[in-house]
Amino acid sequence: MSVSLIMAGGFGKRLWPESKLSHPKQFLTIKNEESLIGSTYQRCINFFGVENTFIITRQDLKEKMISHIPGLLPEQIISEPISKDTAACIGFATILIKRKKNDIPVVILPSDHLIANEKEFNKVMKVAVKSAEKGYLATIGIKPTRAETGYGYLQVGNKIEQFNEIPCYKLKRFTEKPSQKKAKEFLENGNFLWNAGIFAWRPSVILEEIKKYLPSLDKELEKIRKILGTDQEEKIIKKIYSRFPKISIDYAIMEKTTKAIVIPAEFIWDDIGEWRALERILSKNKEGNIIQGLIKEIGTNNCIFINKENKILGAIGISDIIVINSKEGLLIVKKELSPKVKDLVEELLEDKKLRKYVE
Repeated sequence: MSVSLIMAGGFGKRLWPESKLSHPKQFLTIKNEESLIGSTYQRCINFFGVENTFIITRQDLKEKMISHIPGLLPEQIISEPISKDTAACIGFATILIKRKKNDIPVVILPSDHLIANEKEFNKVMKVAVKSAEKGYLATIGIKPTRAETGYGYLQVGNKIEQFNEIPCYKLKRFTEKPSQKKAKEFLENGNFLWNAGIFAWRPSVILEEIKKYLPSLDKELEKIRKILGTDQEEKIIKKIYSRFPKISIDYAIMEKTTKAIVIPAEFIWDDIGEWRALERILSKNKEGNIIQGLIKEIGTNNCIFINKENKILGAIGISDIIVINSKEGLLIVKKELSPKVKDLVEELLEDKKLRKYVE
């Protein structure tokens, strides 16, 4: 038996104006009719079962999550009072899951990644659960197909185990979002995998590593453990959560632990991190344009046009531009500067008059 935990508390700032605080990236429909969180949830209940699938999300998104996913029960949702990055999110969810389900393996997945080939996904999940049962902290790696600077990389060490014909390797090191030069070196080296952000471990093992490598979080988690089930639970969790360190599980634990292994996966995977990612997913016309919605263009090439509004969008003689027109706003950006949409959103959040357009 094993449990899945879907992390769904993010924002997806680089996908503004479609992604915003009250309707973040995981609720977007990118390729199929189903949203990213909808697809992830379905994939998890198919393998782990409804009773063993949990979602951790921001408190203010709980009702939206229940109405968005058919059949999702309130007891499957773990609410974070505020977002504090993945170490806090995972630590908090782990003590709650351990209380409900004891020390069975937990597989942790992002809610907003695109995954295809469910048969291969299930095969890798079986290996992840097996490795967790043996006391490892497992992470899933994807073979790079390009020198991508927007992903983290896992350097593969010596082979240490094999389950169901899938080898498991020692994790030599993490490298977060390298330069173009480094990403090219990693691709050519052949000894690096993309970090898919999917982990598997026993609750007792990850909590022991948190105690060892992130004692400030362990100290606060211990306080929460003591008040679980009391009438003070909600109030105290809210107070304690604000003191949690804001750091990713990768930096806090996986870079330091000696128990980490890498499981290579061959399912199709993509982290739709910013608008340029659509070029890998959606088909282009003969001019290299991606077009969605009511659009008339003349003499344009290599552009992305997404029009969600019920009025025509016209474009003439432009190249390598992204245009996203939605109810919340109009974005026009050079393709090469697409990652900087995050910077724009952060400036909007700081502006009292303009904040409403990203909330």
